[in-house]
Amino acid sequence: MALAQACTINVRVARDSTVSYNGMTCDNNIPCNSIPFGLDKALTAFRGNRDFERVLLGFDLPTTKPISKCVLKIPTPIEVATTGEYTLTALVTDNNWNETAVAGANKDMSGTQVGSVKVVAGQTPGDIDVTSACQNAKDDKLSLFIDTSFPMVRFNSIQSGSPAIFSLDITY
Repeated sequence: MALAQACTINVRVARDSTVSYNGMTCDNNIPCNSIPFGLDKALTAFRGNRDFERVLLGFDLPTTKPISKCVLKIPTPIEVATTGEYTLTALVTDNNWNETAVAGANKDMSGTQVGSVKVVAGQTPGDIDVTSACQNAKDDKLSLFIDTSFPMVRFNSIQSGSPAIFSLDITY
């Protein structure tokens, strides 16, 4: 009997957004946490003293089972407001959100940490193993928050048109 060979596919993020969880006001004196940023060309992870933003990613997983490995491919940031090292953390969250409407006021910020990577500012980030999150995904959908340990990291969103966006390498 021949052994089945492992197959790895790349799945690009299907929907993404920045979600603001702060008490600051944005344009026209509107609370930032009530504004949907899902159609912006950039995603922001920001960690301040009392204010922060998280990147929210949504993936549509292939129905092929079982998944033996799942790795979040982090694109090179388009902007980093720091020198030195920072950490990017992936947290699995629920799939109850829509890219055009999600905001901090309607998206619970809770999530379960599934992995992290230390990054040196100015260098390409590493990958984060999110195998357990992919294996436990409901209805072939996976949503992840990306949080940062340092002030600000920005990435291209789907709407940027750049090929350098978040993706998953899934091995069966």
